[in-house]
Amino acid sequence: MPAPPPSTAARRRFWPLACALLVLAVFAAATFAVPAVVAEVRPAWQHAQDGPGAGAPGASSAGGASEREAQDADDAAASPDPAAAGLAAASGAVDAEGVTEALDADLAGAPGTVAAAVAVAGEDTVIAGRSQERPMVPASNQKVLTALALAATVDPYERLETTVVRGDQPRELVLVAGGDTLLAPGEGRAEAVNGHAGLGTLAERTAQALRQDHPDAAAATQWTVALDTDLFTGPELNPAWEREDVAAGEITRVAPVALYSHRVPTADPGSRGERPEDPAAAVAREFARQLEQRLGDEASVTVGGTASAPEEAVELARVESAPVSEQSAYMLAHSDNSLAETLARVAAVASGREGSVTGVQELIPAALAEHGIDTGGLRAVDASGMAQQDRVSAATLARAVDTLVTDPRYGPYGRGLPVAGAQGTLSERFDDPAEAAARGVTRAKTGTLLDVVALSGYVQRADGSVLVYSLVLNGVSGDTTRAKDTVDRTVAALAGSA
Repeated sequence: MPAPPPSTAARRRFWPLACALLVLAVFAAATFAVPAVVAEVRPAWQHAQDGPGAGAPGASSAGGASEREAQDADDAAASPDPAAAGLAAASGAVDAEGVTEALDADLAGAPGTVAAAVAVAGEDTVIAGRSQERPMVPASNQKVLTALALAATVDPYERLETTVVRGDQPRELVLVAGGDTLLAPGEGRAEAVNGHAGLGTLAERTAQALRQDHPDAAAATQWTVALDTDLFTGPELNPAWEREDVAAGEITRVAPVALYSHRVPTADPGSRGERPEDPAAAVAREFARQLEQRLGDEASVTVGGTASAPEEAVELARVESAPVSEQSAYMLAHSDNSLAETLARVAAVASGREGSVTGVQELIPAALAEHGIDTGGLRAVDASGMAQQDRVSAATLARAVDTLVTDPRYGPYGRGLPVAGAQGTLSERFDDPAEAAARGVTRAKTGTLLDVVALSGYVQRADGSVLVYSLVLNGVSGDTTRAKDTVDRTVAALAGSA
């Protein structure tokens, strides 16, 4: 039986106490507001327990996007100003001199040429730095600019569609590329980002649609699959990329459709897999094979050439990617060069530009300027940071990070930076005792080339304040291990600065 309700007298004693506690809670929340981004800087052990949907890279939002979208909309409507939202730590709580001392002490003796910028989250002014306006080679820190450009142009919950439509010719199907380059060759996996949508799923849906129209002939008919890649234009390879990097598989031809981010046959971000010579053609071949298998033994499905889908094409089937913000998080966590280039072209198209090398080169500086970020000395040659000609200052990188994590509109994107010591390219960083203070309390994007080490992100200090930083070292002469240790110790010092 349910417990009896409390007596009237007990309720009378309870409500004054409850009201008093509520007033105290509201006062405490107003007095000691912690930046919203801090809620996303949790210890590594807690991230391991969070599971899917908690904002960690690789956690799909399937089935929960509408709820999170509504919550983000409520947050943005209630607090359109970042400072009002509690996203900026009180500047008075941060001693600029103490931050400068920590920065200078740990960057002393750093290899190569150093540029650094540190600011309080939500504040425009750099409170500590070194050559912060100097244009530097950013390596994969270029992806921070790509993430911001993507956030500024594409809704975080948008999903990229891969569709099959009827062609102009009888028995012709057109596979229309919509920008999803994380397709699985077989069935899609709802919990995944890489492999969220699958060609096997698309083939099954297409076969079902064909059987509805041709119940007696689908299994004994010859079909041709053409490929529509009109979403992207221009060269598939950026002319600035080194041939050696292309040959080594560090970057590849950029297509608007591919398997496992231009890697076959593996979904493991730690494995290079095979880089297909023509990623889009590899998708068309696999789809044809899957469709033929599902239509029956007597069916024949061949791959034709490229073709534009008819203007009034009849759609037969579609599959959808994980939300774009989750793809961005995957790109940042695993420093996926091909995915960065793909998403940048998707963003360029969304902005009204061409989905091309030129479109990306126009998009990135425009997105920065739109947010009032200084683009002096900026050279955005590509989206991934593979181009040695890329140049960006530490101050610009720090401001880009700050915008991602303090603008309420970009919440799902801002949460995409990996956690130190826990995720992606940061999973094995901050492993020395002198670096341990930053484990679990900083999120950042790494950047490494033969003579470049960079790290841009934000860190929560013990007093609850949040510092945004960018540390870029050029000319380290192959001594990347020492350079990484120097950078990691510096971030740990910022975490413990007075």
